[in-house]
Amino acid sequence: MENDLEIDPQRASLEQAIALLKPLRQHRQARAERQQREAQQNLENSHEQLQNVEARLTRQTEEQHARRAQLASQHLQQCMGFEEVGRWHDRERRMLDHLATLRHEVHQQQALLETHQAQLQQASNQARQAQRAVEKLACLNEALNDES
Repeated sequence: MENDLEIDPQRASLEQAIALLKPLRQHRQARAERQQREAQQNLENSHEQLQNVEARLTRQTEEQHARRAQLASQHLQQCMGFEEVGRWHDRERRMLDHLATLRHEVHQQQALLETHQAQLQQASNQARQAQRAVEKLACLNEALNDES
């Protein structure tokens, strides 16, 4: 009878450790889930920015082709002076430089998107690990309570 009233020191120590670890692990889980949501939002924003840049590139490319066709039709069968050819060349070069800048921006956005995908994967893994840690602690606590 006296043994039943005595508190097992190992059990008490384990219950104390569980009580101490539970809020810490829950905090880690909440932080990991928050980081996962932020990573998801960053990925969505990056994807949207990539689509916008790609749309701008497509639109600018089409406009450049239209301007090139317009310039060509305006000067078809005409004799052009050296200065006018130089201006035409300068306009063409500026248009091509602008398209090259947009292509570079598309590549940067694609790289950023890949980075955000990797960050989301890592955040998801951390959130799963944190959730498992909380669940393991809950199972241990439940097993202790079932023993009582």
